[in-house]
Amino acid sequence: MIPTTEIAQQAVNGLVMGGVYALIALGLTLIFGILDQANFAHGELYMIGAYATFYFSEFLGGSYPLALIFAMVAVACLGIFYEWLLFRPLRGMGHLPAIISSLGASIFLWNLALLIFGSTPRQMRTGLSEITLTFLGISLTVQRLLVLLITLGLILCLYLMIMKTRMGKAMRATAQDPEVAALLGIDINRIAEMTFIIGGALAAAAGALIGPIFLIYPAMGLMACLKAFVVVILGGLGNVVGAVIAGFALGVIESLGAGFISSAYKDVFAFLVLILVLWARPEGILGKTAKKAG
Repeated sequence: MIPTTEIAQQAVNGLVMGGVYALIALGLTLIFGILDQANFAHGELYMIGAYATFYFSEFLGGSYPLALIFAMVAVACLGIFYEWLLFRPLRGMGHLPAIISSLGASIFLWNLALLIFGSTPRQMRTGLSEITLTFLGISLTVQRLLVLLITLGLILCLYLMIMKTRMGKAMRATAQDPEVAALLGIDINRIAEMTFIIGGALAAAAGALIGPIFLIYPAMGLMACLKAFVVVILGGLGNVVGAVIAGFALGVIESLGAGFISSAYKDVFAFLVLILVLWARPEGILGKTAKKAG
């Protein structure tokens, strides 16, 4: 019989990774839910966020918190260029042009990162990974605990922004009906820019948080983006709450599967869960319509 503490340990590890999946997926689900566009270059924002934090940290003399903030700001600005160059010219043309455009951007940024940073993986050292906390038999490094706490804080901030602010109401109105929202005086271009700013900042935060735990390399965004799309589909296309729940759930399922079955099939579990959920509930966990934003 498997000890309860071991199950709990794997579940906590899964929550950490699930938080990272949720942060990446939130940007994707906002972009799809509000603008009805799919961004396959979103994983590169995650990768650039990790590299930006690595170099900002070195430049700032090892100040990881400041490096994280600067990386989020820098990648949020890159998100604006995404919207200007890749998506705004294609808005209203359907899903296929945006998919092709973002796939091209993904390949370009991946190879550009390979050219600039090289293929050698980097390790971001903060010292927080050296400190381990133990509670009720569950061990967790301070860095992993920080991932969980910052993730929950960012999710809460996003939820409050969407539900309580004027900008959030405008974003929800745009998600429900862009044409009516425009007739009511909502600047759709501004909403699109804000959506990409938020998505870029969240992806950068995910890369910055996971950088000290795993290695940083140019192709790290590829599988992360695929996992994030799994989360988006599982949660219900465009559903913010569903993306959060699905992100944490997927992280726990992967961790339990890797810990008790085989780590070799870790990535297989995500797609197996996707197939099973789509078979039982094609619209996703909380999905109702593709237009719903949360």
